[in-house]
Amino acid sequence: MASNTHMDSAQPRVRTNSPLADLRKAAGYRSSRDFAAVLGIPATTYSRYERTLADPDSGIPLRAAWAIADKLHCSIDAVVGRDEAMGDEGRDLNAAYRTLSDGGKERFDEYLQFLAFRDQLIASQQGR
Repeated sequence: MASNTHMDSAQPRVRTNSPLADLRKAAGYRSSRDFAAVLGIPATTYSRYERTLADPDSGIPLRAAWAIADKLHCSIDAVVGRDEAMGDEGRDLNAAYRTLSDGGKERFDEYLQFLAFRDQLIASQQGR
């Protein structure tokens, strides 16, 4: 009977990623501990930022948000999860771009070049 109790307490924890964790991983930092070391803060502090992002009252201190945004090459809005709350109209394309694979980035860049060429072609045809 004691072994069942032990097994019950060893259930796997279900973890949901926060927008901040997604940004960190997209920037190439596999663990929050590694990223905390880059920031020069305790791993427990940074882990708390990722866990409590959904609670606006828990807040990430402004200086920490600046440092995180600088290291992840994104906006402070993205760090604090504000981009998601804004919906598609406020979507940060830079953050979306960073989540793409190298091949995806290459295809995206090619598509942007195509769109620019198409716009120029349409503009020149309308100017006749």
